[in-house]
Amino acid sequence: MRSRVSRHLGPALEESSAVRRKAPAARLAARVAKVEAEVPPPEFNGRDYAIFLLHVAAEIEHSLMVQYLFAAYSLGGPNVPEGRQADVRAWQETILGIAKEEMGHLVTIQNLLTALGAPLNFNREDYPHDSAFYPFGFKLQPVSLDALATYICAESPKEWDDEEAREIKTRAQADTGGPVNRVGALYAELLRLLGDQALVPDAAFDAASVTFQGSWDEWGRGYREGQRGREAMSSLPELPAPELLIIEVDSRAAAIAALEQVSEQGEGFDMPEDENESHFRRFLAIYRAMAALGDDAGKVIRPVATNPTTDPTQEDAGEPTDADTPTSIVHPEAKLWAHLFNVRYRKLLVNLSHAFELADDPADRSTLSPRGALIHRTFSEMYHLRAIAGLLVGLPVDGADPDRTRAGPPFQMPYTLMLPHAEDDRWRLHRDLLDAAARLRERLTKLDGSGDGQDYLVALAQWDEIERGQVEQLITGSARAPALNGGRPT
Repeated sequence: MRSRVSRHLGPALEESSAVRRKAPAARLAARVAKVEAEVPPPEFNGRDYAIFLLHVAAEIEHSLMVQYLFAAYSLGGPNVPEGRQADVRAWQETILGIAKEEMGHLVTIQNLLTALGAPLNFNREDYPHDSAFYPFGFKLQPVSLDALATYICAESPKEWDDEEAREIKTRAQADTGGPVNRVGALYAELLRLLGDQALVPDAAFDAASVTFQGSWDEWGRGYREGQRGREAMSSLPELPAPELLIIEVDSRAAAIAALEQVSEQGEGFDMPEDENESHFRRFLAIYRAMAALGDDAGKVIRPVATNPTTDPTQEDAGEPTDADTPTSIVHPEAKLWAHLFNVRYRKLLVNLSHAFELADDPADRSTLSPRGALIHRTFSEMYHLRAIAGLLVGLPVDGADPDRTRAGPPFQMPYTLMLPHAEDDRWRLHRDLLDAAARLRERLTKLDGSGDGQDYLVALAQWDEIERGQVEQLITGSARAPALNGGRPT
């Protein structure tokens, strides 16, 4: 599926996935340079172009988060060599931490959009990709040296150019079929644009919008300065926990500071004293460690399907014909778990987007407030996704041959991320998703051979019933008060 923003890039930025795979680096660089020569491009003014680029950034951060989560879930399994379990667990937790930080970047991008009075964007690129701004084509794939090389290049700083860098860039280009674009280049363009008062005036930034933005006090959840999510890392005390950057934006200076910090957390080239800080250095460390395993590298990775999907159109399940072809999950139990995974993924995105529709009340930031409950459930859904993914990577993708490729989390995008206009209808959407999850839980409970997930299904049912009670109360309350909890007028 084509990116939702790439179709607006114009001829200078667009090309089909097949053509891009054949384009040499010099040709792509020339195309990007052509775009950068005119800022803003035709059909934009400065503010609108900044909003457009922020929409691109939101899709990139979302895409990276999902691909990193999938990669982390693929690590481990029964074939990990003796004595390597702790190392592999540390790699997995490190990548999961990076994915959490990408969610922080996604929230901060929404804050920037809110400050500019722009529509929010929680969409993401699917496959194939066709934009010179995107780092590489979207692909859910197990961890490998090739995949890690791609992630390293996407997060790399401009100055990175030594012998190791050239070897990794060559490997990444072979994996993706073309040059891997640096995410930092997009942030540099945003910084250049937002730093120009002639293009984006001070009046474009709405300080009053902060009340609808995500704050670190609400979203940080202890992820800061050595105590960042430490409760989830208790078995690996030597491993730095992730640090979520949730930055409110009320002015040009705050916008520039937010973009600089997000970019630095990705690249972090000038922080040799702490190589675990930047995404670039963390991925590079895992790449070096995995490369040192030699022939044992493949033993630390589960044989998970590439681009798994619940769509039955792929005839040869388990063996996609190329990098962009989905792999249909046809094993009955795995397919039901995959459907449940998609519902929980949609719930996460709905919670996230709905939270931005309610104003913050600093006097009531408990999880009992509607906004607080949505934020709390966003994090809870991340844990549900990890639990269901853990079951999927142990199930076969094909029921005819249970020893073939394992299924994996599909991360399929819902048909829409637009929220209903009225507040009570937004809560009805939450109830609809709870109903869908309940139907799938019931089918899984009745399915023979699903014993590994039965305890989890019981716990999930209890969690969802608590949420359902709260949602029912909010539907009743919002019917009388459409601007619930200071929400935007409907």
